[in-house]
Amino acid sequence: MIEKLWKNLSPRNSRIVKMLWSAFTMFFIGFGIYLQIEADIGFPSWNALNQGFSIVFPITYGTASITIGLSIVFIDLLLKEPIGAGTLIDAVCVGLGCDFFSMLDPVPEMDSLFAKLVIFMISLFILSIGQYMYMITGLSCGPRDSFTVAVGKRCRKISIGTVNNIISAIVLAISWAMGATIGIGTVISVFGLGMVMDWTFKMVHFEPRSITHENIGKTFKVLLTNKE
Repeated sequence: MIEKLWKNLSPRNSRIVKMLWSAFTMFFIGFGIYLQIEADIGFPSWNALNQGFSIVFPITYGTASITIGLSIVFIDLLLKEPIGAGTLIDAVCVGLGCDFFSMLDPVPEMDSLFAKLVIFMISLFILSIGQYMYMITGLSCGPRDSFTVAVGKRCRKISIGTVNNIISAIVLAISWAMGATIGIGTVISVFGLGMVMDWTFKMVHFEPRSITHENIGKTFKVLLTNKE
């Protein structure tokens, strides 16, 4: 269904729409991250790493997110995973989206643990849906998802959700050592996101490892020539 947005457009216009769609979904994912922070029951693994990085170094959370994202891009290149426009959009726009919603602060402060758990679970579905929404463009995954897919390609007997769980657990251990906030939300994220991701992808019949992603060189060539 999403592909209809760019299916009948010219090659150049389809890439423009895909990049705009990717930027939109990054803000959507940023909202999911904002919800997890607002729930205040512990940071999820990658966010905990951002927080830990900002604690160790005198930088903001957003700067930490972008710095780590670009560092993972380098690791993805070492693993020969295609890097595309979507990868770079993710590295920048997720942090910007999270900061944007944090500035608006549309969710009131919650005292009830039950309410916080509900908000946190909603965020997991938002993150999973958002991942599908931008990965379907084929402009390459975000830095962290590209890394997950790269590892998944080397462990095809393991579901992508389980691969995500393993990576998240390792990142969490590093984050804890750096002084990040750990709580029940962190535990839910480590084990719950992978299951929600598997369920969401099955519901929309989406297998991320089957997507042939376009590298950034091909994208810019199409933008310049309007030819595939």
